[in-house]
Amino acid sequence: MKIISKANLKHAAFIIFVWWILYYIYFIISWGMTDYLQEGLMQDYLGSWSVHLEVVLAGLLFGIFFNFIDTISDKTFIRRKSFGYIIFVKSLLYIFMMLIVVFIVAGIFYLFDIEPFVNFQDIGDIASIEFIISWIIYFAFAVLLMNFFNQVNRKFGPGNLSSFLIGKYHKPRDEHRIFLFLDLKGSTTIAEKLGHKVYSQFLRSCFHDLTDIVLRYNADIYQYVGDEVVLSWRIKDVSHTIHCVGCYFAYAKRLKDRQGYYTNKFKAEPEFKGGMDMGVVTVAEIGDIKREIAYHGDVLNTASRIQDQCKILDKDLLISENVEKNLLKLNGFKKEFIGDVNLRGKEKALKIYSLNYS
Repeated sequence: MKIISKANLKHAAFIIFVWWILYYIYFIISWGMTDYLQEGLMQDYLGSWSVHLEVVLAGLLFGIFFNFIDTISDKTFIRRKSFGYIIFVKSLLYIFMMLIVVFIVAGIFYLFDIEPFVNFQDIGDIASIEFIISWIIYFAFAVLLMNFFNQVNRKFGPGNLSSFLIGKYHKPRDEHRIFLFLDLKGSTTIAEKLGHKVYSQFLRSCFHDLTDIVLRYNADIYQYVGDEVVLSWRIKDVSHTIHCVGCYFAYAKRLKDRQGYYTNKFKAEPEFKGGMDMGVVTVAEIGDIKREIAYHGDVLNTASRIQDQCKILDKDLLISENVEKNLLKLNGFKKEFIGDVNLRGKEKALKIYSLNYS
């Protein structure tokens, strides 16, 4: 069930592309700062093919390091800290990595005797102090700005920030989506046992454990509602449906593997039941003071009602007939037809299926 996340690859490619642009912008600015350069040292370099090689190497390496820091920090305590703390710590790491990139690129130029690096033996001969300060200020600001937008994008949810900026959903539009409603089993009992403050920490840990699964399975977190979380996928190919089903069982396995942690810290073992439906929904940007992207349609109501049936029917994951029809492959899964179920608020009975991972 483990898959390679396309989202991570896209993110890495985007970061590399952005840093190529930032490096080129800096060198364009540098061409207008020849008064700050020692005569005959860098002027020729800024107009040579070597500068393009430096941009490509530095942008590629720093883009890789940038994404590497993002990936590693998401697996540590850092991601659990405050928004400001994350920006500060990551920015320091990015700046440190940038210095490493500078030395790596300089080493490559020296190793392959690329002109005019042979003339730059002494850093004091390269440029004046003004030029060095301008380099530090430019890239420090670029790192902070890039890190800020990266964190804001995570807060909005991957892809949503760009949708806000370009006004993708300023006018309502229809999309074919699948929704998975996840709800904590026995939430009332656990809340009474733990108390509201510890229960809040318990839920926070559960949702932190969901993060890696969401990224791996390219899911969108639509919203958190109490002890419930709603995941969504835009369906471009019906073969993606089994991919969405796999997300539920990957999360269930993650929680099972972490039972020791939850038992020792909270004296409780989290399990989530799920309900799924798919179909066409209307997507729109709503609100003014607080804006968000909202989904409207019967699909959400149906998925929520299906999830409610999990407790009644004593099942972990229930899916609608619409989802079942699009399950092209069921390798590793066991499907059971529950029957025609009358859902609350629905006039007609709906065929419901149960899925288990065998």
